[in-house]
Amino acid sequence: MLMFSCAAPPRPQPLPKPQPRPAAVPPQRIDNESTLAWAIEEEVFIIVDKGCQLLHVYQHGHLARSYPMVFSRRDGRKLYEGDKRTPVGLYMIIGKRHHPRWSRFMLLDYPTPADVHRYQQHEEKGQVPLHKGTAPGPGDAIGIHGTNHKVLNEAQVNWTMGCISLFNPHIRELYARVPPGTLVYIKE
Repeated sequence: MLMFSCAAPPRPQPLPKPQPRPAAVPPQRIDNESTLAWAIEEEVFIIVDKGCQLLHVYQHGHLARSYPMVFSRRDGRKLYEGDKRTPVGLYMIIGKRHHPRWSRFMLLDYPTPADVHRYQQHEEKGQVPLHKGTAPGPGDAIGIHGTNHKVLNEAQVNWTMGCISLFNPHIRELYARVPPGTLVYIKE
């Protein structure tokens, strides 16, 4: 179980270069905010805490850096395209690119098969609104990116359509250190 406090993020410092995990490191027994024993084998692992508006970066299970972030305009878990919500669950960074509006963009593999299944269940129950007689689909193009709304990020105003937004210096730093294939856990 992941438990985090909403303490202020640590003073900005550059992320250390990823290092191979030493073979002789004994396994950690408990998870806390600075160590995730179950993630010790992961070179990099990201946890997005929507409740605290922080993105935590772990290297080999140890907290390396936390960044302030904002996300979507509406609370709750993303269900369909245009609902202005950020997904919740385990995702993977599947692409990275420079972006003219948001500095950098790291694409997540949303929707996963589980997201599509949940969407279909809600659609069958009539819980997905129709637009011009058609259901919108589960959506796509969800990612982690910079901002063209620095003032909104500074005021911690959630303004995106479903993505996670960092300050541009932070997204540039993260982008340089996080490879495609990195797992991202988004929690409420």
